[in-house]
Amino acid sequence: MATINREDYLISILRLTEGKGVAKTTELAEFMKVSPASVSEMVKVLSEEGYVSYEKYKGMSLTESGLNYARQIRKKHHVLERFLTDYLDVDHDTAHEEACKMEHAISDESAVKMCYMMGPRVDDDCQGCSNPCKAASEGIVKVTPMVKMTSGSRGRISHVVSEDSAVVKKLVMMGFVPGKD
Repeated sequence: MATINREDYLISILRLTEGKGVAKTTELAEFMKVSPASVSEMVKVLSEEGYVSYEKYKGMSLTESGLNYARQIRKKHHVLERFLTDYLDVDHDTAHEEACKMEHAISDESAVKMCYMMGPRVDDDCQGCSNPCKAASEGIVKVTPMVKMTSGSRGRISHVVSEDSAVVKKLVMMGFVPGKD
C-alpha cells in the first residue's frame, strides 16, 4: 500500500481513534471532508488489506499493522516539519502543509538520516507521539560537542543543533553538514 489517499485515511483514523479506540464513518467523513460513501469504500479496502478493523454500527479501528504504518507516516511528518521550521525557517503552518505532502514520498531511510542530522530533540504536537528521532539517535555511540574538542582534533559531524535557526543555516552554508569529517 503506497497511495497518498490510503495513507491519509490511516493517519486520519489514527488521529480520531487515539484515546477512544474507535471512529465512526460519519466522524471520519467530516474530519477528512469527504462523503460517508467514500469513507465506507476506503474502509472496506483498508480492511481487506489488513490495516483496519471495522464493525458495522460500532466503528473502525486500526489493526496492529495499520497502527504501525500510520505511526511511521506520522513520524516522517514530524521529522519533516521540524526540518522545515528549524533548518529552513519556514513558518509552522506552511511547514505543516508541506510536511503533509512530503510525508508520503520520503523513504524511512531518508527520515532516519534527517534525524541523525537534527539530533534527538523534537517538539510533538500530538498526544501519544513518541520522539521520531529517538531510535536514530540511539545508534550514535559517542558525540562530542565541537566546543569541547581540542584544537587539531578530528571528528565527523553527526548533527547541527542550535536554538537559533540563523546559526544553523549559517553553519550549513559554511559546509558543517552531517557526515562530513
